[in-house]
Amino acid sequence: MATASLTRSDDPLDTTVRIVTPERIVFLYPVAGPFRRAVGYFIDLLVICAIVMGLSIAAQFLTLGSMSGMGPILVGYFVIVWGYGAFCEGLFNGQTVGKRAMGLRVVSDQGIPITGAQAVLRNLVGTVDGIIPFWYLGSLTSMMLTRKFQRLGDLAAGTMVVVEERRRRVGVVRVKDRAVEALLPWLPLRVAAGPEMARALSDYVKHRGRFGPARREEMAAHLARPLRERYKLPPNAPSDTVLCAVYHRVFLGD
Repeated sequence: MATASLTRSDDPLDTTVRIVTPERIVFLYPVAGPFRRAVGYFIDLLVICAIVMGLSIAAQFLTLGSMSGMGPILVGYFVIVWGYGAFCEGLFNGQTVGKRAMGLRVVSDQGIPITGAQAVLRNLVGTVDGIIPFWYLGSLTSMMLTRKFQRLGDLAAGTMVVVEERRRRVGVVRVKDRAVEALLPWLPLRVAAGPEMARALSDYVKHRGRFGPARREEMAAHLARPLRERYKLPPNAPSDTVLCAVYHRVFLGD
């Protein structure tokens, strides 16, 4: 199980962000740039247009084509445009249809899953970016001036958009242990993990069988400590069990 060295001074000059936990564990997150995010945005825009068009047709049909159907259409348009991003990101762990298609996910600037409040705030403030005549000039400027490519909404909500590696389910290890199964209800059904954390969990679980219980606890302790605190797991839960349970949620979900 490998973690990045804290003494490195040769950080890559790309969109990779290093996040150091209080326990001196370093994770690397590839941050999404403006062009990739723009493609995801236009996919979401097509989805919004399709939904609005469907509602318009339904409203006109129900009102037999009268002008009274314009009221529900305008209300529906307002709700969808302002609420689509917040609803999807809050419900689907930081992803909209466009972000999922482009392999993107919104996470907090600390590298953990966003909350519903963060999803609402980033999208509410983010609507300011598109006000004519500025047309996302503020968003693009903000992204160019911040290392994590954060829009105004990201800065307000403390979030960033990362590129999520596609994890194949082939070769995923299933840990059959009653202690692990007992710990799963304490965790969300799906735990989002950056590439470094996912790799560390995968390496540990795949090779843990080579070591005895005492050695496993020693190896797992540093990574399990912040996970135990983050998800408010029982303090007496063994570190090996914590990593196996989190691994299960990251790679297998429910």
